[in-house]
Amino acid sequence: MAWTSFFAQTTKQPQQAQRKTLSEASLQLEQLEPRQMMDASPVLLNINPIGSSNPEDFTEVHDRIFFTAQHDTYGRELWATDGTSAGTQLVKDINLLGHSNPDDLVNVNGTLFFTADSGFPHGRELWMSDGTEAGTQMVKNIFPGPDSSDPLELTNVNGTLFFVANGGLEGVELWKSDGTSAGTQMVKDINDTGSSTPNHLTNVNGTLFFAAHDGDMGVELWMSNGTSAGTQLVKDIRPGGEDSSPTELFNANGTLFFVANDGVHSFELWRSDGTSAGTTMIRDIDPSGSSFVNEFTEMNGTVFFQAYVGGITGRELWRTDGTSAGTMIVKDINFGSDISYPQGLTNVNGMLFFSANDGVNGYELWKSDGTTGGTVLVKNVLSGSADSDPSQLTNVNGTLFFTNTTAFGNELWMSDGTLPGTQLVKDLHPASSTPTDLINLNGTLFFQANDNAAGRELWMVDLVEEQPIIVTGTDAGVPATVRVFDEAGNELLNFTPYSPAFTGGVRVAVGDFNGDNVMDIVTVAGPTGGPHVQVFDGQTGNLLAGGLNNFYAYDPAITNGLFVAVGDVNGDGFDDIITSVDVGGGPHIKAFDFQTGDVITEFYAYHPEFVGGVRIACGDVNGDGHDEIITAPGVGGGPRVRVFNGMTGAPMIGPATDFYAYDAAFLGGIYVAAGDIDNDGRDDIITAPGAGGGPHIRAFSSADLSLLQDFYAYNPAFLGGVRVGSADINNDGFADILTVPGATGGPHVRAFSGVNLADLSNFYSGNPAGTSGLFIAGGAHAFPVQAESGILSLPFEKNAPFEFEALVEDNVEEEAVTYDSLTKKKSWLEEADEFYSHTEEIDDLFRGLGIK
Repeated sequence: MAWTSFFAQTTKQPQQAQRKTLSEASLQLEQLEPRQMMDASPVLLNINPIGSSNPEDFTEVHDRIFFTAQHDTYGRELWATDGTSAGTQLVKDINLLGHSNPDDLVNVNGTLFFTADSGFPHGRELWMSDGTEAGTQMVKNIFPGPDSSDPLELTNVNGTLFFVANGGLEGVELWKSDGTSAGTQMVKDINDTGSSTPNHLTNVNGTLFFAAHDGDMGVELWMSNGTSAGTQLVKDIRPGGEDSSPTELFNANGTLFFVANDGVHSFELWRSDGTSAGTTMIRDIDPSGSSFVNEFTEMNGTVFFQAYVGGITGRELWRTDGTSAGTMIVKDINFGSDISYPQGLTNVNGMLFFSANDGVNGYELWKSDGTTGGTVLVKNVLSGSADSDPSQLTNVNGTLFFTNTTAFGNELWMSDGTLPGTQLVKDLHPASSTPTDLINLNGTLFFQANDNAAGRELWMVDLVEEQPIIVTGTDAGVPATVRVFDEAGNELLNFTPYSPAFTGGVRVAVGDFNGDNVMDIVTVAGPTGGPHVQVFDGQTGNLLAGGLNNFYAYDPAITNGLFVAVGDVNGDGFDDIITSVDVGGGPHIKAFDFQTGDVITEFYAYHPEFVGGVRIACGDVNGDGHDEIITAPGVGGGPRVRVFNGMTGAPMIGPATDFYAYDAAFLGGIYVAAGDIDNDGRDDIITAPGAGGGPHIRAFSSADLSLLQDFYAYNPAFLGGVRVGSADINNDGFADILTVPGATGGPHVRAFSGVNLADLSNFYSGNPAGTSGLFIAGGAHAFPVQAESGILSLPFEKNAPFEFEALVEDNVEEEAVTYDSLTKKKSWLEEADEFYSHTEEIDDLFRGLGIK
């Protein structure tokens, strides 16, 4: 978020913060682009003004969505919407005296087929609709009279509708329809002594596979091409009259995968090419019993599923290429015989998402690339072993939507697979809105939810791209002023958080604390100012209402100035505020919960007697779903970066949790920021020297401390120090590096591409002749745009990994860390002379690279 130093922000996009209750419940429509997150501000399509409409069975036909809904006047009938209030209407009141209860909606070549009960003199039969009242009619009264044929499992096979129905004399058998009464007929009387009861109808490249009982061989695997002669047993998997009970039928690239019991190996993984010889068990996954394979999902040519191995791995994530050797466990997530129970397996642009329990974090969101190392927790939303229980995972154009249960109830969430990109969409209900029936229809997410006002209704949200912003705060010597710019340097807002007479400087950080999709700005005063923390609306400059918006982080008598950072340290999905004291104060760090005002943790980052000040940042350096607190000493301390647990304040252990960013003898202080530069799911650490050091920016991998980026932001001869931050300024999914000079430098704001260091932003904040220095933060607003046709358009936010590349410098050799090294008496000005004794050579080098 904000820069390295005081408010150094992580690269994560804002978290949802404060609960907001909507006045009406509605259909939520969100249009997504790959690797782009959405912020949703729902709009109501209130179908039943008196009570809940409970819309269900969303099905797309051409440019309309068909569904069933309850209305106090019409009962439960067939409805359709084009995404506007005016275009949401009853298609037909099929049962004038009650509910027709349409069910099993399916699109067959642009015609909607479904089942409905029109009431006497007919029962539940097959219907079709072109979206008009006149064009909505019964296809055929399959079971003559008031009884019902009860059509089930409506399945489109290359333009022909297959289904199961009871025609009376023949019992429950396989049927097909072309939409005419004459063309609606039984395919075959498979069981001539009763009902074959076909089930699990599955289209595999134009051939229908299903399970059925012919009266002799039990429930076995069958196939059909739509003719009686072409409807036949594939294989008697369990010879004799017992059932092999094929289930979980799944088409993967033209091969049928399923589960069956051959009487020897119990329920195991099978495959079929439609021939008896080509119908074989793939692997006996659990030799001691049934592996009970289910949840088939195809990704990149591989079939993923969950399977159980008793006494060894329990129920875990598996994969298969259709061979025994290629069928293997992906990862024993809950190690040992305990089960992780992966559920909701969903392919999102070549990444598999699912919920699982690793035995430590409870049921949370996971992702996998199909390898053991690439199967990782996305985010532990609820701290500890509590379950957030992600459910109804749905891919909408490359973004995952799902429901999650937190302290704010069961609500709609979204994820791009990163920690910051996994967040609440909107808290629709003070308790739980309980979204259900999530479905992607032509790039739009539809679902039903209850906002506690209009009842359970249909929701829709339209989104537009976010507006990246850059926020600056003036350093000491001029009136404390906060300015907000777009990426082109156009000033959007400015305000003075303190009295115009105060000239001690203002440090800034940004985050969305109230969930309105607008970045809020956190300010703290510099030297001579009290430890006063305030949170302002980033669009209006007004003090934010509610929460920990205006408080003293330390004893009001402290006037050393503060630094501030923002991050989700407790993993609740909401930003927290972290503070530290500037020169003259001890290295006392505090983390505050914005929602409750509680102190989450407080600790000393260095020896309590060190009074050079501490600069701070926040980022998830170990990928555990919680942001850690990153610290660096101010003037008089060596360039030692440390990382602490954001919940407990305990020092973290890892390759990038305690290191020197520059020569250990440099005592000018450094600034820090954090962001996932190399797209490995961990926030990396960005550093810049303070006064006396050159404008030397470095980015270190949190995985192995390797240099990811290494460059000079300004002329290497400049010794005023640089403050840094990171944000996705060009919306390419990679973090960009924000820089401003310290004192003696002009108010020169720059943004470098995280991919190739291209110059993305280059402007002056305030008077170009000013030399007092600046502080910086960055993020993105999600401004609502004008609502049209009842659809509220909102921005999506791009939460993607950030990447920096090293240009010149080699890694410095680490030294043992001692308190003495932090309190060396050598003047940092002397060190600056020594460190930059070869400035002319450095100038020549970087002039050749085009960096001035």
